[in-house]
Amino acid sequence: MAPQELILSAPSSASTAAIHLHDLLTSSSVHAFKPCTTAPYSLAHVPTYNSQGGAVFAVQEDKALLHVWAWQKDQMHLKLHLPEKMTCFTVSPNGYWAAAGSPNGHIYLWELSSGLLVSSHTAHYRALTSLTFTPDSRLLISTSLDSSVHVYLVSQLIDPEDPSKAGKPYGTLKDHNLAVRCVGFGRVAGSEGGRLWTASDDGTVKMWSLHYPFDLLCTFVLPAACTPTTLAVDPSERFLYVGTTQGDVYHIPLFRKRNVVGGNSAAHAAAAALELEPQEDEWEAVGGGGAGASAPIRTTGAVISVNNNKNDAKKDAPANAVTSLALSLSSTHLLVGTSAGNIQIHSLPSHQHLRTLSPHAGPVTHLSTLLRPTDLVGSVGAKSDEIPIMEIKPLERLKSRAPREYHEPTILLRPPPCTSYTASLLTDLKLRRAAPAKLGGGSGGGGYLAVDSSGGTDDQMAQLLAENKRLKAAFDRAEKINEKLWNKVMDVKLGTNGQS
Repeated sequence: MAPQELILSAPSSASTAAIHLHDLLTSSSVHAFKPCTTAPYSLAHVPTYNSQGGAVFAVQEDKALLHVWAWQKDQMHLKLHLPEKMTCFTVSPNGYWAAAGSPNGHIYLWELSSGLLVSSHTAHYRALTSLTFTPDSRLLISTSLDSSVHVYLVSQLIDPEDPSKAGKPYGTLKDHNLAVRCVGFGRVAGSEGGRLWTASDDGTVKMWSLHYPFDLLCTFVLPAACTPTTLAVDPSERFLYVGTTQGDVYHIPLFRKRNVVGGNSAAHAAAAALELEPQEDEWEAVGGGGAGASAPIRTTGAVISVNNNKNDAKKDAPANAVTSLALSLSSTHLLVGTSAGNIQIHSLPSHQHLRTLSPHAGPVTHLSTLLRPTDLVGSVGAKSDEIPIMEIKPLERLKSRAPREYHEPTILLRPPPCTSYTASLLTDLKLRRAAPAKLGGGSGGGGYLAVDSSGGTDDQMAQLLAENKRLKAAFDRAEKINEKLWNKVMDVKLGTNGQS
C-alpha cells in the first residue's frame, strides 16, 4: 500500500478543541485526539521509527499541563504537570529531549525516557515565543519578545564542560529590533552548518549561517505594515513562505537568475576563455556572499490572501490572520492555517487554491505534515503488541539531583525487527518440544534422552531427574578412579626418589 500523507493540526481558544489528522489528498478525517487547546509553538510529535512507537505532545493553553497521546491509543496516554505555565514547547526529532519556555524567559530541558530535568536556566529577560531543535537534534534555538535569538548546544546544556558557564548560549543572533516570533530550517541544518531563518515583528525575515559565529547572510523586508507570524521553509532551501497578521502569504525565492548585461559578465568571460558555450539560464543563491547579501531585499506582492474568498455578508468582518504554515513532504502543497479555524490547501508552484478544511472553531496554532504512522489506532493490519508505546516518565519540576548520581532511563528489550514478541516465544517453545534433549554419556556414544512431547510434564521431569542421578553416580565413580590413579602415580614417584 502506498504511503499516506497526513495533516496534523491543532487549535486554541475553542470549547470543543481537538488535534485532528486529515488525509492530504482526500481531506477526509483520519483521527482526532481530544480534548486539546494549545498556544502557538506548543505542540510537537515524534514519528514511529526503529520499532519504537511515537507520540503527540501538547502544552495546554494557560495551564501548566502537558497532554501526551500515543499513536496506538484512542484515549489520552499521559497528563504531565509542568513547573509553570509555558509559552512554547518542543520535542527533539529523535524523541530524546523535551524543551519548554516560560513567560519570564526561563528554559527547561528534560530527558523523556527518565523524566530528568537536565537543564534549567534563565535565557531571556522577556517571554519566549518559540523553541526549535535542528533536524539532527544537536542544537536548540530560542526566540523571545526581547528581540534576541539564542543558539544552544544540547550537549553543553546536558553536561557543561565548565559549570560556571552552564546555560550560556553557543551563540546569539542580534539584529532584529522587535520581538522574534519563529524560526525555520532546511533539512540539512544542524551542528555541522546550514542556514537559519528568523521572522520578527519589525517586518523582516533574516537569514543566518549556522556556522559559528553565526553571520547574518541576508535580510528580506516585507511591505510596510506587514507583520510576519509564521514561516515555512522548503526542505531543499529553494524558497520559503511567510504568513502575516494581515492574512497574506509572501513567497521568497532563495535562488534567482544571474544578471547578464551585454554579454560582458565574468561568467561569460570565463566560458569564452575555456572555449565553452555560455549558459543562458544561470542561477545564483540569494544572500550569503552574493550580490544581495549586504543590501536588504524587498518583498512585494502576496501570492496568497486568505481574505479574498470572503463573501459580501462577511466583508465588514475583521481580517483573518495567517497563524500557521506548512509544506507537504514533497513541497507540492502549501497548507495555510487561519485565525478563523480554516486550513487552506494550495498547489505549488501555481499557488492555486484547491480546497478548504474547517475542522476547528478557534485559530489554527499548529500545522504539519507526516506519513501515517504504522501503529496509528484504527490502521488496517496494525497490532498493538508489535510496536511498543513510547516510554515517557513524569517530568521533574525542580532540578534537585545530579544526572550522574541518579539516572534511571528505561531500556526496552525486544526481539529483532519485523518479529512480534508473542510469535517469537511460540516459535521457541515449538522448537524446544520438537528437539530431543542431548545429555551425553550412555552406550554407543550417542547418549540421547528422548522426551515424548505427548507425555505429561511430570513424566518428563521424572525422566530428567533419573538421568541426572545416573550421571551423578557415573561422575562419582570416575572421581574415585582418578583419585586411585593419582595415589599410585605418587607412590611410584616417591619410591623412585628413595632408591636414588
